[in-house]
Amino acid sequence: MNRKNNKNMLQNLSLITQVGLSIITPIIVGVYLGGFIDRKVGTDMVFTLIFIILGAGAGFLNLFKLADKNKNNRK
Repeated sequence: MNRKNNKNMLQNLSLITQVGLSIITPIIVGVYLGGFIDRKVGTDMVFTLIFIILGAGAGFLNLFKLADKNKNNRK
């Protein structure tokens, strides 16, 4: 493999990793934060579900921002 192909492959691998982390991290934070609030308040999974939904929304918002940023960088 030449250097250009190797650099392109590493850039794509980095992008895939960044996409995965930018989606899963807010969801995991939502699970833990919702579980913590549920334990403190004494509710059953109410806040966990709310924060999972908010985390998923934040993750996909991160994905759209990352895709837009990457689109502008490749022009």
